[in-house]
Amino acid sequence: MKKFLTPFFLITVLALVAGCNSSRNNNTTAGVKIELIGLARASDGSTRVSWRVVNPNVISYLVSQATHRIYLNGVLVGTVKDREPLAVTAQAHTDVTSVMTSAGPAGDSALAAAATAGSATYRVESAIVVQLYGEMIDKSDLTATGTVPVTAK
Repeated sequence: MKKFLTPFFLITVLALVAGCNSSRNNNTTAGVKIELIGLARASDGSTRVSWRVVNPNVISYLVSQATHRIYLNGVLVGTVKDREPLAVTAQAHTDVTSVMTSAGPAGDSALAAAATAGSATYRVESAIVVQLYGEMIDKSDLTATGTVPVTAK
């Protein structure tokens, strides 16, 4: 019986350890949020997105890159790819304005309708890369929803 229990115990421990290592939970940036704070369509046709990184934690972060997929009223209107490093201090927020790449005619129509209404409900799906130590990075996928003011000039 002892010969049976030892291999069984080892296999059980290995399975538990392997399960812990493959966990996709991200504790490094727990609590960090991305919010949209405004969209503005310029007369030249470009769209500027103002977004915010909220850090409730007691440590600061360096966001080395961020990518956002922006939906207004359920329609994908565009994407933002920001590769400028962004320092986010502890228990604070940092605001950024970036140029959005249009998702096409359906997105442009949804953006125009939102500008006419003055605001829209949004969903933003973000992927951020946080620089930890030297070359060590941490990737986080974040999703947020809310209402955002939309303007056109």
